Amino acid sequence: MLLGTVEHKDLTPHLREIADDLYPKVDPAFMPHFQKYMGLLGNIPKHCETFFPYYFSIWFDNKLGPRLTELARLAIAQGTQCQLCLAVRYTPEVSESDISAIPGVDAATLSAEERAVVRFAAAFGNNHHAITEEHFVELKKYFSDEQITELLMWSAMALGLGRILKVTQLVDASCPLPEPSKAQWTQAA
Repeated sequence: MLLGTVEHKDLTPHLREIADDLYPKVDPAFMPHFQKYMGLLGNIPKHCETFFPYYFSIWFDNKLGPRLTELARLAIAQGTQCQLCLAVRYTPEVSESDISAIPGVDAATLSAEERAVVRFAAAFGNNHHAITEEHFVELKKYFSDEQITELLMWSAMALGLGRILKVTQLVDASCPLPEPSKAQWTQAA
């Protein structure tokens, strides 16, 4: 880790409350890494206290709903191979069979709407230059402009926070890394 972190006991009460709410949702094997992540954020408590209400709002209080939001987050994580993102589950509405379907974006467990979201989020997280008008045409079959804009904002948040983990070396060789997918992420089904 390239930056210092704040111990859990020294986090502000607000950040400690957020951490305590999130910790039960983290795979125990990744808990030390997630604790470091919260400790990293402890370096900027004032900013976190203004950031987290927005972050949780775009995540949990949007017009996409919890299943689509989680599928988008996990599609980005599959591509970036963010170990912490892959290890955390935030809604029981997404099963492990759904998650295993994400690399190929072709499983029967995903609806056409869900496949459109996963294809878009995967491209956003892996090669945003590959996003074309066709991605938006497909999304507009199922979603309003408001929902698509929420998907854009959420994708940016999920991608950016995952990148923070990597560039600060919060995730390292001791943090298990899933085998990268060989699937073509942006191909339409």
